[in-house]
Parts: sequence; C-alpha cells; structure tokens
Amino acid sequence: MYRVLKYVFMANTYKRAKSSFITLFLSFMGLVLSVWIISDFMSVSSGVMVYVLLLLKWVMILSLISLMGYSILKIINVASNPFATKDKPVVVQDVYKKEYILNKAVLRSKSDLIVEKYLKDLK
Repeated sequence: MYRVLKYVFMANTYKRAKSSFITLFLSFMGLVLSVWIISDFMSVSSGVMVYVLLLLKWVMILSLISLMGYSILKIINVASNPFATKDKPVVVQDVYKKEYILNKAVLRSKSDLIVEKYLKDLK
C-alpha cells in the first residue's frame, strides 16, 4: 500500500510540475555544456580574451544555478501541496447565462431538438 501511495504522490507531483522538471533538466545540461565549451575556448585563447571568457563563464554558471534553484523551489512548493487545484473564478457573465437558462419555461436538450426534427420529417 505504501508503494502505491508513494507512486501516486510522485506521479501527481510530476504531472503538476512537469515544466519545472524539464527546466531543471535542461538547466543542468546547459550548465555542463557551457562549462565544457567555455573551458575549451579558454584553453586556446590568450590575453584579455581569457578574462572575458572567465567572466562570461561565471555569469552563465550563476544564472543557470539560480534558474535551477527556482525550479527546485517550485517543485518543492508543488510537492508540499499535493491536493491544491487551480480553481477558475466564477465569471459574472456565466452566472447570468445560467440564471437565464434555468428561468426558461421549457428546458430542451440537443437530443430533444433532434427528436423534434425527425418527428416533423415523419409527418
């Protein structure tokens, strides 16, 4: 029973925070690739260009780490509220439409209209 509940909780968390998991994965891959590529460029460059590449490398690293931290916080927030839903607010226009329909003398569904159409054709 515990395994099933654990699986359901993880599946629910993944479903609700899918974009955060994808962002986290892509940020990690971007971090690895940027460190690897810029380190290669730094090994072949010389002079002031090394310092520019070093600055660029650390700006990219810090920005990707902050994006990863934001994604992790978003996942934790979703996991801490497993049954929270995003309810749409009731629009006033929908309330009036509902009242208008309920105040009609005769309520007819689509099936009633189809039956009436075929009954007219038979006469």
